[in-house]
This record gives sequence, structure tokens and C-alpha cells, in this order.
Amino acid sequence: NNIPVQSYTTSGDVRSVAISADGTYIVAGSHDDRVYLLDKYSSTPLWSYSTGYDVDSVTISADGEYIVAGSADNKVYLFHKDGSTPLWSHTTGNDVHSVSISADGEYVVAGSDKIYLFDKDSSTPLWSYETGSAVWAVSISADGEYIAAGSDDYKVYLFDKDSSTPLW
Repeated sequence: NNIPVQSYTTSGDVRSVAISADGTYIVAGSHDDRVYLLDKYSSTPLWSYSTGYDVDSVTISADGEYIVAGSADNKVYLFHKDGSTPLWSHTTGNDVHSVSISADGEYVVAGSDKIYLFDKDSSTPLWSYETGSAVWAVSISADGEYIAAGSDDYKVYLFDKDSSTPLW
């Protein structure tokens, strides 16, 4: 199982990377406006997708099946690993600074002008919450039950996935 040391060179600075739980799939977001999916066996991307704007945040489900990207085109994108065509995208009110996905890929959270929670099967948010400031960091628990977010309002928020009212 010796994997040679390799790298892939993008044409812009890489702002975000994520890796599947077993290390098979790697996703990267770059300031060359692209989302890249690679695997551990080759430094040649399996595919790439251009959003037309800087890609600031990427994440991948634990099993490597689903990829989420947040872009400066104000959009959240959901991909399946088998293709570079987005399953869906959603336009937010600002750059998408942070994205996170539950381990099974069922739930997606994005931080932009608001906190957005999605089910993977729809580009319509299950809910959103406005902090009054840019949302720079989001994370979702492995089971998808809890969402944490950090905002320019100096606050950390905790949510249950079933409600847009913060637990605290």
C-alpha cells in the first residue's frame, strides 16, 4: 500500500481542503475559481468545477460520496463524487465563507450573510438564521443533529437541526 508522494498544482492559492474519513477522496477549493476532487492514488483530479469566483470553503462527507463548496459568487454547491455537475446550488446574500456536512452527507450547513441548513435532497434551506453579521465559521455534528456557528457579531451559536432558534 505504498502511495508515492505527490502533489497537484492549481493556478490559484488553495484556501480550503477536506478529506474523506478513510482518506480516499480529497477535495480542494482554490482562488482559481475551482473545486477539485482528487483521490489518494493520483495527483490528477478526478474532476474540477469552475464557479467563476474564488472557492473559499469545501467539505466532504465521511464516506466521500458528497462534496460541498462555498464560493465568492454567493453560492453553496452540492456535488456527488461521481460528477462535476452540481446536484444543486443555492444563492445566499453574500460570499459563502464556511461549509460543513454531516458524516452521512444528509445535512449541509453554510455560513454567509446568515447560517443556512439544507437537506442534501433540496437546494431550499430547511431554515436560516440571521446573526446581523457575516458568518465566518460553521460546523455540523457527525450525526447531523447539532450545528455550531461563529459570526462577526463576536458570538458562537448552537442549534438543534430541527429549529432555527439557537439553543444558546
